[in-house]
Amino acid sequence: MTKILVVLSVLVSVGLSISAYSWTTTQDAASRLGAEQVREITFDKNSSNLSDSLKKDIREVINEASQKGKIVEVKILAWSDKEYPPENGKQTKQEVGLAKNRLKTLKKFLKDELKVSNVETHNMTERPNALQKLLNTNDAKVKTAAESTGAAPTDGNTGLFEMKAQASKASIMVFMKK
Repeated sequence: MTKILVVLSVLVSVGLSISAYSWTTTQDAASRLGAEQVREITFDKNSSNLSDSLKKDIREVINEASQKGKIVEVKILAWSDKEYPPENGKQTKQEVGLAKNRLKTLKKFLKDELKVSNVETHNMTERPNALQKLLNTNDAKVKTAAESTGAAPTDGNTGLFEMKAQASKASIMVFMKK
C-alpha cells in the first residue's frame, strides 16, 4: 500500500510540474509576441464546445485586460487532439477540421459575447508553408515563436509523460494598446 501511495504521489507531482511547464512555455511564447495577457484552455477530446467553465476563464482574461487598458487584438492558437506536426508532417483532415472548429467557436464567443473587435486565429495543426516563412507572415511568426519556446511541441518532441503537450488546447493571447 505504501508503494502505491508513493507512486501516486510521484505521478501527481510530475503531473503538476508538467502542467506548470506547459503553462510557462505558453507564457514565453506570448511574451515573445508582445501579449500582455494569456490564458490556456483545454477542450474535451473531439469537441469544439465551450463549457461554462471555459467561457468563465475566457471572460476573466478579457475582463482583466480591459481593466488595464484598451485591447487592440486577441490571437488564438488552437490545436486538435494531436500535437503540432513535425517538420514535413501533416495531420488528418479531421484533426485540421477540429482545430478550425475550435478557432471558429472561440472567435465567435470573443466577438459576439465579449465584443472583441480584432481576433486573429492560428491553426496549430498546420505548419507555415515555404512562402509564409519566406515572407515572414504573421502566422509564420506566431507559430515560430510558439515552437521555439516549446509551446508548440511536435508529436516526436513531447518528452516524458508528454511533458510539453498542447493537444486539445487553445491559447488566448491579449494584446494591449501601448
